[in-house]
Amino acid sequence: MPAHTVRSGQHRLTAHTDFWDWQLHARCRRLGVTSFFAPDGETGGERARRERDAKKICSPCEVQAQCLAHAMRISETYGVWGGTTERERAEQ
Repeated sequence: MPAHTVRSGQHRLTAHTDFWDWQLHARCRRLGVTSFFAPDGETGGERARRERDAKKICSPCEVQAQCLAHAMRISETYGVWGGTTERERAEQ
């Protein structure tokens, strides 16, 4: 289990990062959320384009499977995660 230990005064704190460490390797890490989450007032055509473009970012990502597993584990109901839309995840 990946862990990072830091000292805080006289205490040692250990963070177990195996639940989120994969995010450090995600292609979307430095991109804004607007590529993956619907803005207010988005039309159907805009949504289709945004989702298609987001999937292009996800497709070659080395942590796509972990991202999708995370979204499924927490029942994420918004956005594109692991190359899937909220509708596609609901169908799985």
